[in-house]
Amino acid sequence: MDRVLGLFLKSQYDSAMKLAAESDILTLHPLDGPPPQHYIASFRARGLAQDRDGNIVPSDRCDVGIWLSRKYLSEPAAGEVLTYLGPHPNPWHPNFRRGAICVHLTPGMALVDILYTLFEMWTYKLYYTGDEGLNHAASQWMRREDRSMFPTDARPLKRRSFEIDVVETTAGGDDK
Repeated sequence: MDRVLGLFLKSQYDSAMKLAAESDILTLHPLDGPPPQHYIASFRARGLAQDRDGNIVPSDRCDVGIWLSRKYLSEPAAGEVLTYLGPHPNPWHPNFRRGAICVHLTPGMALVDILYTLFEMWTYKLYYTGDEGLNHAASQWMRREDRSMFPTDARPLKRRSFEIDVVETTAGGDDK
């Protein structure tokens, strides 16, 4: 592995693992390395799937394989980088079809950006139906649906942080 790719992969690992540590939704499993090139990202968030009877049903998990190959910095191809792994055999989204996921990837796109994109697609915060996408039926279905049912999971991927100031008061409510 060349030095540039190695440094890039190390940086991606560090920032992606930080995101996963700050998320109640994302679990990220590096499969090799260091630095890792293969990951499984597991999103515990509500998306949609099609059951055996053709009904569109909630699905509370999405696992995706991610491979940052040697040519990722120059010519990433979504079909090589991303693979839907399950657990449901028929994810229901215009950009998902069986194991394939259609995402616009740019050379060297940050792993964190890929993770956010996958999460936003799975929860229907991000979708496009101007063309037929990978899943023609899901695109057509999406165009007919009431938009008020989306997103399917409104939680943020990263836990929001905020500070709370606690002020001691007397029993009568006066600040001391």
